[in-house]
Amino acid sequence: MRNKRKEDTGLMKTIIAILTSATLRETAMAKPAGITKKRSGVSHRAVIWFAVLILVVTALCPLAAAPLQTQAKAVTTVKKKQNINMKKLTGKLKRKIAATTPAEKAGSDLTLRHPAARLTTARLPQGYTHDDTYYYYISQLANTGKHKNDLRLTRIKYKGFGKYTVDYMTLKQFGHGTNLDCVTVNGVTWLWTGSDPSGSSQNTSTITCFTYRAGTTLRRHGQYTYRIPISGSGGSRYAANCYPAISADGSQLAVRFTSNGGQQFQIYDLTDGTTIHPKKIKKTVRVKSTPGDFQGFDICGTTIYTLEGTRSKGEMRQLGKASSFAPIRIRAYNYKTNSTSSRKIKGAKTLSHREPEGIQVAADGSIEIMIASHYKELYTCANIYQVKGGMK
Repeated sequence: MRNKRKEDTGLMKTIIAILTSATLRETAMAKPAGITKKRSGVSHRAVIWFAVLILVVTALCPLAAAPLQTQAKAVTTVKKKQNINMKKLTGKLKRKIAATTPAEKAGSDLTLRHPAARLTTARLPQGYTHDDTYYYYISQLANTGKHKNDLRLTRIKYKGFGKYTVDYMTLKQFGHGTNLDCVTVNGVTWLWTGSDPSGSSQNTSTITCFTYRAGTTLRRHGQYTYRIPISGSGGSRYAANCYPAISADGSQLAVRFTSNGGQQFQIYDLTDGTTIHPKKIKKTVRVKSTPGDFQGFDICGTTIYTLEGTRSKGEMRQLGKASSFAPIRIRAYNYKTNSTSSRKIKGAKTLSHREPEGIQVAADGSIEIMIASHYKELYTCANIYQVKGGMK
């Protein structure tokens, strides 16, 4: 087969050379002398020769140009996907997608609460939370192009296996959306996240809260916004890359940011779901950075919980980043007893993409995490799991 390709290629080159030579001669003969106006200088016979040349090349090019091997298809990127047109989300499609969440095997640390629910955009999730009734909220980031630092906030209402409704609002120029949390006061749910990205790194410079309104757009921040002075700086330095988390009883708000190569958490009293006093820091907690990719945090009582981990090992290998793979892990820091604990999470092993994207801790210490899936399948889903036994 390879020898036949070489013969066809040689024949094509010979024909092209003959036709090109004849065409050039014809063109030279057709060019009138002394013409100064810009003209083609090509006769009708030359045009015919060019047409024959094109037909021959078109017929023979596939034989010469077709590669012997094709390169493996690369993993689809956010840039290509963030504005794709997804199939209409019918009831049948919802049930089909939900059925793709694998059943947990014996020995798994996870119990499936809600199987795959397709979100309203293919962007990757960054944080999630749920209110006291039945709504789940998931932030999704656009990190390239004209929508860079814009968040799509998808709201899901689960109604049973493969049954749910989705709508969304847009948070323009809010930042990465690393952590998302909420609190409900007098029937009103206030959502909290980072906001006002600034500087060359476009890290968030404030935290903010707002109410959800489907189909609307907020720009840079919500109704209440706070700059966070760094503890010990006398108010001369403010936190960057900062995100909030709220205790299940709604009484505490913790702000996380990176400082001196580690993590710093500043804890405040929260009133009315909307009010903190940034200079009245209740507690400052400093811990080392998470070894794996940081994927969110929460607070319960005197304990701070962090979530870390990368996408699946197989997908990291496809990206050429196998050495950077990190398993899903939860760490707990009790600042009252000055104790720490860690738990590696086994489960959701065969889930597509399998990247942890948020943690929620209930008042009784039970833990729920969200794992994103189906990103390579040109859409993105949220899968909600309960962690068996919490940190035990």
